[in-house]
Amino acid sequence: MVEKSKVLEDAKMVEKSKVLEDAKMVLNNESQPFEVNIEGDSIVAKWKWMDAGFFGIGVITDEIKEFTFQVILDDKGKWHEVDSSKSKKSKFHIKGMSFETSTFKGTSMNKSFTIGFGKNKQTDETGIVQFQFDTKLIKEPIRNYLKNCGWKKAGLFS
Repeated sequence: MVEKSKVLEDAKMVEKSKVLEDAKMVLNNESQPFEVNIEGDSIVAKWKWMDAGFFGIGVITDEIKEFTFQVILDDKGKWHEVDSSKSKKSKFHIKGMSFETSTFKGTSMNKSFTIGFGKNKQTDETGIVQFQFDTKLIKEPIRNYLKNCGWKKAGLFS
């Protein structure tokens, strides 16, 4: 296992197997809201950024939102990115109930802020709860890690 500073200071391209081996150690830390795992040739970062129950007059809403950032390493020192998100919402109200789900896979840039009266199911906080999401928070550390390992983003403009 290589120290963080050794991986990040190395100016030449680090071998793919070493990049994958060290990614969890370098990228998983308490200051990040997401968790990184390795799946084959991919670094996969998952973030369940909202798991809440909101309360309103005559309505209760349960909402879960997740974002996944996958970086696939090729054999030429380049990486490819795929974003995916899932959202589930259940509403229980006087007139009945409704359910919504949505999924997305592709490339996205997203920033969101939600505030309401309810319960944050991840922290058990009740009252005024808020959730913040920004794709930059999950993408930048991974991109910087790969750049510091000498890797380049695949694509027309990279």
